[in-house]
Amino acid sequence: MKHGLALTFSFVLLAFQATAQQPTTRLPQMEAIYQKELSARHIPLLGKYLVELQRQAASVTDKTAYQAEIARIQQLISAGGVLDLIAVQQSQSGAMPMPAPLTAPIPIERKQALIALSPALAQSVSPTPTANAEAAPIGQAEWRIELIAADTYDFLLQYACPELTEPLTVRVEFNGQTIEKILEIERSTKDAQTFRILRLGSLTLTSDHRGETLRLIAGDKTSAKLILKSLLITKPRPPAN
Repeated sequence: MKHGLALTFSFVLLAFQATAQQPTTRLPQMEAIYQKELSARHIPLLGKYLVELQRQAASVTDKTAYQAEIARIQQLISAGGVLDLIAVQQSQSGAMPMPAPLTAPIPIERKQALIALSPALAQSVSPTPTANAEAAPIGQAEWRIELIAADTYDFLLQYACPELTEPLTVRVEFNGQTIEKILEIERSTKDAQTFRILRLGSLTLTSDHRGETLRLIAGDKTSAKLILKSLLITKPRPPAN
């Protein structure tokens, strides 16, 4: 598990090594560039690592280590997915203590999924997709959520639906709560390879939940019209000023 995280951040460590001999006066400028340009790359990598952690946790009996790592990665993603290069370099060199992490607000455009649920990771999908399919027609799918903290979450559907001839009801069920959204005909896509995002709604969890099943239902499960790429669970969009 630690090895997987090391691979995820290997390009960051290479950047540390390549700039180790640069004057320290360049570090603030480098940090600003890093914060602005690389966070968009970190979060998708962290998201893939998070999905792999959830997949592996589902197959072991003692989930303690996995749950701790899942919680840590979720916290890192929700904080923007960006490491402080100056702090990391100083902590590695031992020159001075690591400063407190930055608390700057996360721009809206950096909003990314805390959890991304694909057909390949589902416990069950109807109709049955091809093995390891990145996207698949679904009528119903279920996933085991290893850990999700108490909070309010938005649910976003990344989908294609080229054969939509009438409105399609899409429903999410979790922890005894239900979100329901109508996919209107004008939200169809031109083909099965063109994906759009649909905001389904939000749920508020008053406590942490571990090992519970999340269900997605799209119309008639015996005649799937919705092609699912991923169901994204995110933090709500900040209110407009």
